[in-house]
Amino acid sequence: MTDVTDIEQQKKDLERQKNLYWKQLVDLKVAAIYMRCYRDYLGTWVTRIAMVRAIASSGSIAGWAIWKEFAFLWGMIIVLSQLIDALKDVFPFVKTFKAAGEQVATLSSLLLDALLEWENIFANKYTADEIMSRRFKLMKLQQEAENKNFPDGLKVRQGLFESAQEEARSYFLTTYNIETEEVV
Repeated sequence: MTDVTDIEQQKKDLERQKNLYWKQLVDLKVAAIYMRCYRDYLGTWVTRIAMVRAIASSGSIAGWAIWKEFAFLWGMIIVLSQLIDALKDVFPFVKTFKAAGEQVATLSSLLLDALLEWENIFANKYTADEIMSRRFKLMKLQQEAENKNFPDGLKVRQGLFESAQEEARSYFLTTYNIETEEVV
């Protein structure tokens, strides 16, 4: 009788670990999508700021040529534009954009590995202990990437997060025919 109980417990443990891995996979997919959206959002602002700097600098040169009596004003605008350009890597906004780009690359790579692992987990190629070990390794790698790229944390933009959740839900429904909230 004990053997049957042990086998049933092993099956329960395996299903529990599969479900926990699935949830971690969904969380990772949402994080990867969110970070891509966040990077793109920041990229739009970085581009806009660069355009304003370029227009201010060239416009000042043109203004200087036309209205020489305001030469000091045009010179100050050019100097300010050059200073902003020289310090662009120091501004937190640009740093965050670069960090988001690095995070996107890291999470995308982790996600590819996790999707491959999921196929093997779903095919019952791993024991409960192996799945648990792989899930914790995945969690650790994701946490290390976040600590490296955003040591002070990152405020979540709710609209982007909700959009990422919806895109992930759609992905898993299309790819695996499984709702993200479902237990596997």
